[in-house]
Amino acid sequence: MATQKRRPTIIDIAKKADVSFKTVSRVLNDHPRVAADLRERVLKAMAELNYQPSLAARSLAGRRGYSIALLVDQSEFFREDDANAYFAPYLVDLQAGALTACREFGYHFFVEPYDFRSTAFPGELRAQLSKVALDGVVLAPPSSDRLALLDALEDLGLPYVRIAPGTEVGRAPSVSTHEYEGTVEMAEHLVSLGHRRIGMICGPETHIAAGVRLVAFREALQGKAELILHPGDFTFAGGLAAGRELLGGPDRPTAIFAANDFMAAGAIVAATSLGLQVPRDVSVTGFDDSAVANFIWPPLTTVRQPIRAMARAAIEYLVALASGRDGPEPRAELSLRLIVRESSAPPGAAAGQS
Repeated sequence: MATQKRRPTIIDIAKKADVSFKTVSRVLNDHPRVAADLRERVLKAMAELNYQPSLAARSLAGRRGYSIALLVDQSEFFREDDANAYFAPYLVDLQAGALTACREFGYHFFVEPYDFRSTAFPGELRAQLSKVALDGVVLAPPSSDRLALLDALEDLGLPYVRIAPGTEVGRAPSVSTHEYEGTVEMAEHLVSLGHRRIGMICGPETHIAAGVRLVAFREALQGKAELILHPGDFTFAGGLAAGRELLGGPDRPTAIFAANDFMAAGAIVAATSLGLQVPRDVSVTGFDDSAVANFIWPPLTTVRQPIRAMARAAIEYLVALASGRDGPEPRAELSLRLIVRESSAPPGAAAGQS
């Protein structure tokens, strides 16, 4: 059976015309601040590729709604029943950073969850977004790596910024952090304390960032310490279960690195429930430096990820694009920082000792 040819996107136009994603978006939205020669190149590329914006895209073109949406994967909202719900902590921080920036720039901000695993979602997305005048979209992981979603947004002609993408990174503007380097710094911290048997509670396979942290931690420990892996799901309950498994036997690790803070908090509670003291009997560390890092006892050693700053960078880019102004670089990479607190210490040391 013949394979259906993919419709050209604004990314294809940008490559053919040898211009930026921003320039193509400006031409499609008829911004005045586009040089005549660049506009001509874009229009020529559109004609050669037989690019036809969808009806929804035409209805969106030129409409300034002073609104930006954060699209999130519905699977990131875990619900057992109406009284017990979980919302991924990094999404809370992303929303806070985006909302603060949007208010500063005079923009409306809202969140739209979708089931991106459903085959019907492209049609639902087009129907929903065609009803509002959006100046841009921010994509949170793992949505930022759903290529069908990128196709749908490009078909609509909607500018978007990807947060921490892991596939086709150069396809569109993005904001990321140095995940690998931050994880390596954590591994080196635990090794420097004298830990030689270290457990890791991994993140879900659907998150590319979780995979990066796993690869970085494993490579950093190679030849320096034994690594015991345990699956995780980025939730407190997942960290609690994994912690009990890792610490329940006689040959337990002397340190645990959890791929996010909520799982690390679960691991600390697991250790306490087993009669162990953190960090004397086991050091526990996390990743993100979310609010829970200071709420748990002892306070959590973690890698600070500037999630709110990432959201702000994405909003700044979209606002500049909508205004026809030159904005920040379309591919921003922000630095991470190791934050050492009382949950990590040399094996056998009490909190506060090093």
